[in-house]
Amino acid sequence: MIEKGSTAHSASSGDPTLDRRYAWAEAALKEGDAQACVEILDQTLAEAYGFTAAWHLYGLAQEALGHNEEAATAWRSCLMLDPNDHFGARLDLARIGAMAAEDATSENFSGTLFDAYAERFDSHLTHALHYNAPVLLRAALARIRHNAGRPFRFDAVFDLGCGTGLMGEAIRAETGFLAGCDLSPRMIERARVKVQADGTPLYDKLAVAGLTAFLSSRPDASADLVVAADVFVYLGELGPSFAQSARVMKRGGLFAFTVQSHDGEGVVVGADRRFAHAEGWLLGRLKEAGLRPLLLEPASTRQDRGVAVPGLLVVAERG
Repeated sequence: MIEKGSTAHSASSGDPTLDRRYAWAEAALKEGDAQACVEILDQTLAEAYGFTAAWHLYGLAQEALGHNEEAATAWRSCLMLDPNDHFGARLDLARIGAMAAEDATSENFSGTLFDAYAERFDSHLTHALHYNAPVLLRAALARIRHNAGRPFRFDAVFDLGCGTGLMGEAIRAETGFLAGCDLSPRMIERARVKVQADGTPLYDKLAVAGLTAFLSSRPDASADLVVAADVFVYLGELGPSFAQSARVMKRGGLFAFTVQSHDGEGVVVGADRRFAHAEGWLLGRLKEAGLRPLLLEPASTRQDRGVAVPGLLVVAERG
């Protein structure tokens, strides 16, 4: 049993025999035998109803068999047992259309995912996935400042979902005060040890916090730039983040971010369990927050199996 916050979630049944069955079921699914996976888990869950990891795997196996209703039932059992959703069941429900994507954000799942990913995050992103969001955002901001005849300089910058500090490294030279937040304590630890050329910390302030919680703690009109590099792919409904970003921005301040996109309408969860936001939906949320788009253009920030993932690069201004 693993404890996180006030709610326990079961990554183990507590019984070595049942845990071995789970491992066999997982191996069967990986080898393409979803039916065998289901049969093993039917026995396992009959003896350990609270085995949350097994319910999540059961849903994946049922989905592989084309049984989406059974998959949805399994993932709802996950949420009943673990309302904090450490296994990302909400994402899977949204992925098969059993939950609205705007309601499917799972902060605990994201935090746990990136805690495990922290040690290899930088190298995997830049080398395996060809991640380039910080470079694209910095170039877009420089272009906008140049076109406006204003210095490429920001007195105060808030880096949302800063991770290990890749965006901070890209923008630090143009920044006076740099603050970052992330859900993953291990990601924050990696960002905290990074330094500038003169040996001073890369970030002036770092917090383990979600985006809206961090922004809510910041004063009105306290930032010249709010930036979110490939962070909104882990959030469905962006309205609260947009509204809080607008509140903390000074008049004329900039809000720069990247998203994954799709050709339809609204918000969807893709096979990669990331959110994709349609252009029209984004424009509507920006307008509601009182933000005026200065730039909105197609941009792929990473690859998936060698194929560029569709996305958008957005810079908006607070009027």
